[in-house]
Amino acid sequence: MQPMNDGYTARAVAAGSDSPPNGGLGVSLAFLALIMLPLLAASHPLASAGLLAGGVALVALGRSLARHVDRGTVRTISFPGLGTVEYRFTQG
Repeated sequence: MQPMNDGYTARAVAAGSDSPPNGGLGVSLAFLALIMLPLLAASHPLASAGLLAGGVALVALGRSLARHVDRGTVRTISFPGLGTVEYRFTQG
């Protein structure tokens, strides 16, 4: 009796290469996250709703803060032991 895959293995090895498929690790991790996020949201609905509400609140707070800040004014923050940081909000 002959094996079922006679000849196919050698051709598959010869046709392939040692390099990974296009995209590499980043694409693989993004695909895994795309599959895992709905499963995680379905298994922990309250935590998912809380994270979504927190994210929306942060975006709303950031937009509100951006409207009330003086653009172009240089401000400073002093970190004890580390020094002073100067920052400026610019037109986006």
